[in-house]
Amino acid sequence: MLKTFFTFFFLLILMLFGVSCAKSPTDGIPSYLQIDSLNFISGPGQGSSLQFIPNVWLESEGENIGVFELPIHVPALISGSRQVIVNAGVYVSSDFFNREIYPAFQPYKTTANFIPGETVTIVPEFKYYDGCVFPINEDFENGNIFGSLTRTDLSDTNNLEGKALQITVNAATPSVKGVTSTSVSIPPFKRVYIEMHFKGDIDFAVGVESVKNGGVNQVVYIDRFFPNSDWYKVYYDVSDLVYSMDADTYNLFIEVIKLSNVDESTMYFDNIKIVVI
Repeated sequence: MLKTFFTFFFLLILMLFGVSCAKSPTDGIPSYLQIDSLNFISGPGQGSSLQFIPNVWLESEGENIGVFELPIHVPALISGSRQVIVNAGVYVSSDFFNREIYPAFQPYKTTANFIPGETVTIVPEFKYYDGCVFPINEDFENGNIFGSLTRTDLSDTNNLEGKALQITVNAATPSVKGVTSTSVSIPPFKRVYIEMHFKGDIDFAVGVESVKNGGVNQVVYIDRFFPNSDWYKVYYDVSDLVYSMDADTYNLFIEVIKLSNVDESTMYFDNIKIVVI
């Protein structure tokens, strides 16, 4: 019995030593993958193509390469012709520490020839999945889902692309709450996100109203957002919130309240979408 144990132990040591001494397919010399920029293409009925994709998740034929902030120039111990899969990552609910692959975007797939010591450069191109549904998709070019609230003129230098929604609060109008004029249905048992561009100089809140039997029966604030002097885009996961509400349909609202120590403040909004995946 003791002899058998030592024989097994000796063979195990040989196996481990052999594995540790085996050369990698690239002899330890990495190939490099570089991504400086990416593209996004919206299909018919999917609204603006402007997105904010700050990071990507990379894999190659089942091998996880990692998660990286753009732009990237990363090493990988791979060689030869390999498929590369790039997933678009976003900051969920505007939280820098909460990153995930955005489930509404198709992954980008390409095949590249990797040579140890050399760099492969790719430009990923992302699209929404064909099955995505957009109960709200407002670019403010031809209308305004928030009824009587103001749209900017085309010549306004604050615009992102075309016209935008403008909310100004001051002594005469210290608070503004814009509610969608028509409630929308959201298919059950799906992932639900709000996408939205905004810029301005004051905090604002976003929320959802549940509509039941023709009337509003619940009002829930999603979150309060900090002002941003440049256009910024958020992706907010409201899946659990939506399905916790007893509703036939839903309204979306934006609320801005004047600060006591500021005479006037203005927020701009564009490309507001509810995306159901």
